Amino acid sequence: MAATTSYSNWDFYNYHIQEDLIGGQFVSAESTLIAAGPPQASQTSDGGTTGGVYPIGLLESVGLQQSKQLQRIFEIGSTRSYFIPGRVIGSISIGRTFYFGPSLLRVLYAYYRHSKNNINFGTDPAGTRTVINGQEVPSPAAALLDNVDPAGLHELRRSPGEDYFFIELASDLFNQPTGMAIYFKDQNSVSVGAMYLEFCYVQGHQLNISSGSVLVMEGVSLQYDRIVPIKVLV
Repeated sequence: MAATTSYSNWDFYNYHIQEDLIGGQFVSAESTLIAAGPPQASQTSDGGTTGGVYPIGLLESVGLQQSKQLQRIFEIGSTRSYFIPGRVIGSISIGRTFYFGPSLLRVLYAYYRHSKNNINFGTDPAGTRTVINGQEVPSPAAALLDNVDPAGLHELRRSPGEDYFFIELASDLFNQPTGMAIYFKDQNSVSVGAMYLEFCYVQGHQLNISSGSVLVMEGVSLQYDRIVPIKVLV
C-alpha cells in the first residue's frame, strides 16, 4: 500500500498519508476497556497489566481531558513572546446506564470494602451469589475486589449508601482517592496502549431521569493527579 513519505511524493489522488494502515488497526469503543481500582497502579496486580481492577460495564460515554497551565510573556520592543509551562490538570467524565447491580459510585470504589457503624457493603467475599426473587444473582453485599487489605482502609463514619447503591457524595468515603485503568486494543485484538489514572476524586455526580426516556442515566466527573502508562504487549 503506497503512502506519502514527504512533500516530494505527495499524491493525494492515489496515495494515503499513513503508511500500511489496514481497517482492523482502528481502535473503537468496543475494543476499549474501562476499569476501576485502588488509588495507585502499584497497588494492582503487576501495575494493572494483568488484573487487580474491576471492569465497568454499561458505559455510554467516557471523556478524558488534560490541560497544561501556560504563562505567556511579552516584551516591549518585540512582537514575539515566551511561554512558561506550568502544571497539568486532568479530569474525566463518565456516563452509564443505571441498572440492578453496583451503581457507578460503587464500582468506582470497587477496591473499598471496609465498614464501620453498621455500614453494609463489601461484607461478603467477591463473587458471592445469592437468590433474589427466584433468580441466582451476584450478592448486593459482595465485595467487588479482594486484592486490597481492608485493614489499611479509612474507617467510614458516614454511609455512602447500602449494598450495591452508593449515592451520598457527602460521605467521607469520597474524601478518599480511587483509581482507574483504561485499555485500548485495535479490532485485531492487538494492544495499542493502556494507562492508569492515579488518585482520582469524584467532583460531581448526576442522575438523569426523563419522562420520555426509556433508561435512567448516571454520570460522574472526577479529577485525577497523574496518568501512569501501562505497558501491555498482548
